[in-house]
Amino acid sequence: MTLCSAPAGFGKTTLLAEWAAATTFPVVWLSCEEADNDPVRFLSYLQAALTRLDIRIGTLVQGDQWTPIPSWKQAMTHLLNDLARLLQQDTVMILDDYYLLTSETVHALVQFLLDHLPARLHLIIATRVDPPLPLARLRARNQVSELRTGDLCFVSSEVEAFVHTVNLTLSNEAMHLLEERTEGWIAGIQLLTLALHGRADAARFLRQAGGTYRFLREYVSEEILGQQSAETQHFLLSTCLLRRLCGPLCDAVLGEVGSKDRLAQLRTANLFVSALDETETWYRYHPFFAEALSAHLREREPERIPELYRRASLWYEEQHQEEEACAYALLAGDQPRAAALLERLLPQLFEQGEFLHMRTFLSQLPPALITDSPLLSLTSIWVQGFDHLPLFNSEQSVKMLTSHLKEQIQIQRWDDSVGFAERPEVLPLLQAWAAMAQGDTERSITLAQQARALHSPAESALSRFIVAGRQMTLGVLYRAHGDLESAEQVLLKAFPMGRVCTDHPQFLSTAPTLAEIYEAQGQLRALGQLYTDVLQQLAQRENSSSLYLALMQARQASLFYEWNQLAEAEACAQQARELVQRLKLPLPTMLLLSSWVQARVAGALGDIDQARQLLTQAAFELATVPHPSEPLLTHAGKRSMEMFSVRLALTQGQLAQAEHWEARRTLRFDDRLLSALSRYDYLEYVTLARILLARGRLQRKPVALKEALMLLDQLRPIAVRRNLAGWFREIQILTALVMLAQGQTRQALFTLGPVLARAESEGYVRLFADEGKEMAHLLTQIAPFTSASPGYIQLLQAALVPMPQAPAALSLPPSRQSLPDPLSPREQEVLQLVALGLSNQEIADRLVISLHTVKLHVKHLLAKLAVINRTQAVARARELHLL
Repeated sequence: MTLCSAPAGFGKTTLLAEWAAATTFPVVWLSCEEADNDPVRFLSYLQAALTRLDIRIGTLVQGDQWTPIPSWKQAMTHLLNDLARLLQQDTVMILDDYYLLTSETVHALVQFLLDHLPARLHLIIATRVDPPLPLARLRARNQVSELRTGDLCFVSSEVEAFVHTVNLTLSNEAMHLLEERTEGWIAGIQLLTLALHGRADAARFLRQAGGTYRFLREYVSEEILGQQSAETQHFLLSTCLLRRLCGPLCDAVLGEVGSKDRLAQLRTANLFVSALDETETWYRYHPFFAEALSAHLREREPERIPELYRRASLWYEEQHQEEEACAYALLAGDQPRAAALLERLLPQLFEQGEFLHMRTFLSQLPPALITDSPLLSLTSIWVQGFDHLPLFNSEQSVKMLTSHLKEQIQIQRWDDSVGFAERPEVLPLLQAWAAMAQGDTERSITLAQQARALHSPAESALSRFIVAGRQMTLGVLYRAHGDLESAEQVLLKAFPMGRVCTDHPQFLSTAPTLAEIYEAQGQLRALGQLYTDVLQQLAQRENSSSLYLALMQARQASLFYEWNQLAEAEACAQQARELVQRLKLPLPTMLLLSSWVQARVAGALGDIDQARQLLTQAAFELATVPHPSEPLLTHAGKRSMEMFSVRLALTQGQLAQAEHWEARRTLRFDDRLLSALSRYDYLEYVTLARILLARGRLQRKPVALKEALMLLDQLRPIAVRRNLAGWFREIQILTALVMLAQGQTRQALFTLGPVLARAESEGYVRLFADEGKEMAHLLTQIAPFTSASPGYIQLLQAALVPMPQAPAALSLPPSRQSLPDPLSPREQEVLQLVALGLSNQEIADRLVISLHTVKLHVKHLLAKLAVINRTQAVARARELHLL
């Protein structure tokens, strides 16, 4: 038997009809109706359909009359005997709309048919609700194949093909939104494409359209809601406002018990309910279904909505989940209660780096509620200051903010229970933030240290916020000042015993700064473990920040590139880029980092044109950032963009472009460099050293080589004094290359040897491989000058040879992936985890993606490998050397 079970509108009948028209097997089709719950009628219709195969089948049943046989079992036995005797080839019988059959007798009749099914007859049942048949037994005996919602969902290529068939032209964004909003629901796609005809801005309509759209509401009302009992309709309408559902939460909202069983029944009934975990504790409605139900509720019973939200908020508060409780309190319109919940929640959000969540919550509260609370006031200042940097960009703004804070203390509007002793450190901390935004690092450090000296031991929410803010501020300031050891010490003080603890509240907020410290110190293994821990923590959190995830993925992509894991680097960079684009936030620096990684991957694969195109695109994005603080936000990004372009030009021997940049920046090899050299300044001066090296090589100018050495000699002690091993390794590599260009090969080898030895344990690859043929020349002679292993040297030599360009996906070289439709990098990741035996939920947690997305990837894997289950997929992948 094949069971095709999915909610309304997923194309079950259309799929089977097209298959029946194309197959060479004889097909018998019976469309079930409610009247077929009469066993006599059902059996006679069944016999009539089978008679089309051979008029001799079922001669004992005629018309609508029972034959003179004691029971339907005997009638079925005669029918089955006829089929076994007369069928000469494999035949398929389709029972469509089986969900309309509710008679126990008819179900028993079909089960009898299944139990005695002739060898040449295959049964296909299409239904919206799983039939009451022994499916578990059939699965155990491998006697049933199943097509479920995930199998029937349209994927990107199918959505695009459907759009073209209805003569509609959509932009890439609109196409993505259509798939994202509908999640592959075919009826939803069809209804929305009808609405899109004649609209100039399809993407804008799709961002706004939802369950309130008339066609969709009518479909849900007539085809789905209207078919349910009054009790089920009440349950659906009462719970449709909830983002996620579980039994106890629904009980609290409904004011009754039994919701856990009801949710399981809804899922079995394919009522657009999907499980969010393997234990089937949490569920959600399909977004369009939920929106349509919500629109129905707002139209029919709007007065119930605030109370439903309020009950949800109270339940989440009882579960100590203040974030959800606060969100539902705001939806209920209870702003004072939301403010009280937010005060308890804010220290946790701050410690975890959830600044966007903080801003979102605060933006929904009236100013009076914020100014009445010291914690909300201070948080509002922090969020405004770092969300809109110009706020701190003038003395007038600073005076305004500090004056406001002083007034609040003087007029004693804040509750005395907060503890006045905590307030003296607030002003220095605020002033430290202002000085930091103005670029006065030394004054910022002095003020932040002053705030620390004034700290009281109180343990209120305000105190927690101040402590976390001070630690974060000092960490950032010390790092900017070049004092990485002090930065690390300050950040580690937040953890017990001074060691990083992944389950500590401040782990996520300190991770970005720790990552920059580890990178500068050349601790790539520690950096890789930090990224792994961060992504695992994000996977375990229910409401993790997409912005934070994008930042971590972009940085992890850079690490993967250094380790020469090019497919992983490309995949991470692309995921970060897509996340940022979906957030629709002006984040040029993050987009730039992703583009630079992708450009370097393209270069490593020998595709310089693609690398240049990626950087050109990134430059365009930087130039069109729609944000009031664009100069502040994009200045560092533009500096980086220019340096990246120069680095790419130098790899191609295009010295003129690099020299143009040199002239505009007015940098000189003999500039006096301060010990507190910033990261951007270092990158610019090391880029200048590369230009001098290229000038000495290409134009045969020994003076340029001497100038390069003089500049590197200035940079080296700065890196050593500040324990910047990452900088030091690059400086030594460039020094060796300059010496080689001067003809001092032996001295170059002496310089390079120790660098290789220390880099091996951290897994550096591209740092050497990106230096090209000159590095290849040195590596052929390096063995006597280094304690690095022969295997490591061979690894670097292999990486120096440009890898063959893969197809659109950078998963594997073509020679190893001989599939007509190659696996994407993400599909390869999923395949690896499937081979390890991980469940769909475990894969979702590991990759930080939704369960629905994992199921789609697995579906694509099975299709591309031409197999029907996971075991076959793994075996096939091994045959193709994909594992």
